Formats: sequence, C-alpha cells, structure tokens
Amino acid sequence: MKLVVPAVFQEPFLADLADLPVGHLYGAMGGEAGLRAHQWLPQPKAEELAAYVERARACEIPFFYCLNVACLGNREFTAEGQRWLVERLGWLEEAGVEGVVLSNPYLIAFTRRRFPRLKIAVSTAAAIDSVDKAQFFERQGASVLYLPEFINRDFPLLQQIRKRVRAELVLLANVGCLLHCPIRQYHINLVSHSGESLELGTYVDYPLMWCTQEKVRDGGQMLKSPWIRPEDLAVYEEFGIEGFKLGGREMDRQWVVRAARAFAARRYDGDLNDLILGFDHLVPYGRMPVRIPNQALGGFIEFFRKKHDCRMGCRDCRYCDDYARARSQVEPGAERFAARMNKAIARFESGAFRTLSGR
Repeated sequence: MKLVVPAVFQEPFLADLADLPVGHLYGAMGGEAGLRAHQWLPQPKAEELAAYVERARACEIPFFYCLNVACLGNREFTAEGQRWLVERLGWLEEAGVEGVVLSNPYLIAFTRRRFPRLKIAVSTAAAIDSVDKAQFFERQGASVLYLPEFINRDFPLLQQIRKRVRAELVLLANVGCLLHCPIRQYHINLVSHSGESLELGTYVDYPLMWCTQEKVRDGGQMLKSPWIRPEDLAVYEEFGIEGFKLGGREMDRQWVVRAARAFAARRYDGDLNDLILGFDHLVPYGRMPVRIPNQALGGFIEFFRKKHDCRMGCRDCRYCDDYARARSQVEPGAERFAARMNKAIARFESGAFRTLSGR
C-alpha cells in the first residue's frame, strides 16, 4: 500500500506521518490555479513551500506539485503563459519537487519535453476511464495515473488497465461524489476558473450545493458514491493496484491525519462520514444529518466484485438503497437541513441572489 496524502503545511505534520506508508504528498503554494478554490486552501508562499519540500525529502517523502487546473483560458499558448510555465516548472525542479500533477494534455506534453526530470502524474480531472486513455497518457510520459473515482467499483475495467499499462495506478479513495455525476465536468471547469471568480466576488460552488441536496433527498446516493473503505483496500491490491489517494487539501491537520491513519490501519470504527469529503463539509450548512457507521458496511463491496454494470443505471437493482435503509442513521433535524438546502438552491436557480459584483 502507498498512500498519496494532501500536504498540511504545519511543522508537526511530517512527524504525524512518520510511521505511515506514504508514497508521496501533494499540494501547491497559495494562489496557484488548481481544482480547489483558493479561499479553502492553505496559502504557503514560495519560500515556505520550498522549505517544506526539503523537510519532506529529508523524511524520504516525495512531493508532487498540483498544477491540475483543467482550463487556463488558453493562456498557456501566449508568450506570457509560456514564460510563466517555464519559470514555474523550472522553479519546482530546483526546489526538489519530485513531480507535477497535471490534467491539461498540453501541459503534460510541454512538461515532458522541457522538464523531463519531473515525474508526471495525471489528475483525476482527466477522467481516465478506459484502457485507451490510460495508454495515451502513458505514451505522453506520465508515470503516475490518478484514476477517476467513478470507476472505483468497475473491477473488470480496473483489472484491464492494470494489465495493460506500466504506470503506477492510484485510486481516489475518499471522495463522496455522486456516482457518474452528470455535472462533474462542469464542476471541474467552474473550480478551474474560481480564481477569476473570487477576484470579482462571484464565486459560488453551486455543484457542491446541488450534490449535497441530492444526497439529502435520496440517502441511497451516499452508498452509491464510489468511495473505498479502509477495510477494502486489499480487494484492489489483489490485482496489483497499491496506490490510494486521499483527498483533503482543504481540511485541517487533524482531519487529514485521521484519514491517513484509518487507511494505513485498514480499519475505522467511527462514521464513514468522518473520512469522506463531501459528506460533512458544506459551509455554512454543517455536517450531513445522514450518518453511515463504517463497521456496518462489512461485505458491502462483494456485490460489486461479482456483478457490476452501474453505468446502465440501477433499473430494478435496489442493493444500495436497501443497504442505506438498513444501515444508515438519520439524525434529528434532517428535515430542517434539507429545507435550508432546498431554499438556497432555489435562490441560486432563480437568480434571486447577489454577489459582490452585482451590488
């Protein structure tokens, strides 16, 4: 097992990881374009990040830098954008960064040609959901492929990708996205431009609000969400996938360490909500009122190992719905939570809201 862990830029954090099987850390300096809005992320300056990378290397923990923004508005093809790329990638190489996380195919090709000493990890945003895509990115020079969360339970596909590429495969284990989310790409593009939106005072994470509304409306969606339990890592290791990425760049040190320790121990005795992004963390609405005791899910994954074609829709299958009804716990106040979410969504969808630029 190799865990890919979000960097927490605090002095004790590396010591927290000392006894864990960390393959590499990932993160970025403040203000970098990526797949998280700046307002939710740590804001280390360049010199602080360089010093952190050096300390991590002293602990024999490699660091991968996130440049996984899906869209740069074509600035990468301008003279200014080219200078920025050369300066940024050159600085990362000098700082001792092991590799970069990318999703833009042009940035992948550019990095391979101009900075061959930097390893390339392809982001989940690239949606590598076929053997052909995996082989394409490997030919482009990628040595690490972060596979998208929505294929986590497609075991025939995962096994074929593992057989037919040499690159290291990493599964995103702890995100609570809807399975085959219909607005996933929209969410990625929205966040890619969050920097400009924040400058204008217009940034709203509408997809996250919509996603949370769907989970509250239909508790079965939380079971259908393609997370991986710490107890089920061995299922993937059986056919050669040993890398597991933990999301949580926006979370605090306590949360990240708890998740890393749970996956390293291959066991967690609390609510699954405590480990999964998107189950509890919608500001300002608070934690999800639907709780899933992790130890109540023993054996849940076996259904997907034996029968899997969720791309065709549930049809008459009610496996996840029945499991949710039997194992989930709905807290008091769930109806009020749902009403607040519905009211907020209605305001945004009707245009009855104001941002800073609209004042």
